[in-house]
Amino acid sequence: MHIDKEKTRITALVGRFRVVGDMYMYPGARLMDLVNMKEQVFMPITDAEIYSLGDGKLLQKAAFIGLNRNQVYLFYPVDQDKPEGQE
Repeated sequence: MHIDKEKTRITALVGRFRVVGDMYMYPGARLMDLVNMKEQVFMPITDAEIYSLGDGKLLQKAAFIGLNRNQVYLFYPVDQDKPEGQE
């Protein structure tokens, strides 16, 4: 059974890295609902870009990563109206 989900672009800070990518949520769900799901340690992120916090350089692009929710210390939705590179 397929359930439609809404794509949300997010930025997360993990250790010395900034991760930008897409999370998928059920319609009407809040970003906090997905992050607070205790039964899943890893949050699936697609179209991920991983940047160094020190110099802002793009280190890696990946179609999929599993982001350990226990290592994330800050996350927020990306403003879709801003030009690329100004998250």
